[in-house]
Amino acid sequence: MSAIRPAAVVVLAAGEGTRMKSATPKVLHQICGRSLVGHVLAAARELDPANLVVVVGHAREQVSAHLTEIDPGVRTAVQAQQNGTGHAVRMALEELG
Repeated sequence: MSAIRPAAVVVLAAGEGTRMKSATPKVLHQICGRSLVGHVLAAARELDPANLVVVVGHAREQVSAHLTEIDPGVRTAVQAQQNGTGHAVRMALEELG
């Protein structure tokens, strides 16, 4: 039995990460030579989704530039105000149309 290809994978990367007490956005911290969001994207790409959407918010210019660098095929959705997980998913769904 073959696996079903997901229509979309949504990665939530809009949070500020205040508990980390760092000027670097949480998702851009490096672990083993790859950013946190880079590890998530690599895992998501293994699923071969039809669409891969990353919701960005805090430091979105910096995060979006990093995303373009590491995975030019990723789509981004902007969550201008961090209004919770449900709101972030809604932003991703709007990006997908």
